[in-house]
Amino acid sequence: MRRYPYQRFLQFDLTLLEQLRYSMLHRPCWMLQRWLDRLWHSKLIWRWIGEPLRDRKYSPWAGFSADTRTPIVTDPNQFECHTRHSVAVVYWNCSRGTAPSPLRAKNALLPDGTRGMVQSRTVPWWRRKGSGDKIWIMGDVDIRADDVVFVDRASQDLRYDPPAVEIGAQLERDLALHRPFVEALADDKFATVAHHMLAHLEWMRTGTREIGLFEGLHHMFACLRNKGEDYLDFKFGDYPGVAPTKAEAAQHVLRMKEMMRSLGWRTYTADELQARVREDFRARLERRLEAWRQLDAYEARPASSHDVLAKTPLISDMLLYEGDDPEWLAELRGEERLAASAQFVQRLKNLANSGRLTAGEFEDLLQALL
Repeated sequence: MRRYPYQRFLQFDLTLLEQLRYSMLHRPCWMLQRWLDRLWHSKLIWRWIGEPLRDRKYSPWAGFSADTRTPIVTDPNQFECHTRHSVAVVYWNCSRGTAPSPLRAKNALLPDGTRGMVQSRTVPWWRRKGSGDKIWIMGDVDIRADDVVFVDRASQDLRYDPPAVEIGAQLERDLALHRPFVEALADDKFATVAHHMLAHLEWMRTGTREIGLFEGLHHMFACLRNKGEDYLDFKFGDYPGVAPTKAEAAQHVLRMKEMMRSLGWRTYTADELQARVREDFRARLERRLEAWRQLDAYEARPASSHDVLAKTPLISDMLLYEGDDPEWLAELRGEERLAASAQFVQRLKNLANSGRLTAGEFEDLLQALL
């Protein structure tokens, strides 16, 4: 079942001890780690400390061959390297079994005479930062021994052909030919919300069982926006601009739903989603119950029967549909409720820390928590 991009779930209450443990240990550590990560990747620290240390460990300097226009790699286990070209620096992918390929370049000479960062894309072009309506400017690079020169492409327009009329791509075709939708995509915040909804929600044609599937969702967004982006920007959620606020996101969600409704598409109703969540809950419960019944046999083993794993699984309680009537959970037997609770995690941790499980057995039991 797909994960919905808005809050729809509740959890079983944790015990008082678990709540205290989380609030006093896990949450402060998590917040401190998050703050340190942000500080480490801040522009100033990353530029002068983080990036040089990363390059020293993972991307060392290499010589450059003017004949082959590739780096001279002497270590077959080296995955990355970078080469100097006067003031410019090129970073290369040096994966074993393939010829080195350029990833990006710093201080490349740009068409206006300034220097800056340029990126290589999996699509056959490079790009540099743009301005105005263009987030990126597409082009090509000439990697020379004494410099790296970026040249803009004559045309900055991306070509997109709507898919042919067929069941699997009907939703994509409907949206690509819907002018209000195409015009709305120029708004970065609407594009972020719309892509998230199309990628994470299941859509079906009203009055039929036809499910809307996308073969080229990311490519369609990049081409219809025509701002120099490519499918990778949307595939990995590298959305443009500033993230929308909750109020803005809610407004764009309503706008998107109205467009989808006008095209004859809808997502699940509350009753349908509730039924699917209950079905998913039952299926996960069966997996947990089967694994729960194996724990007694493992706990009967002598301590230190195997290597101590020192594993600490995260508390992962079963999810419920928000607003659902909790009385239906009264149908669960005592053993089922225990298997769905955090006690499963605690017993699994104790088994791992006491050396009663092999690494393979631990991973098998852990899968029941997912």
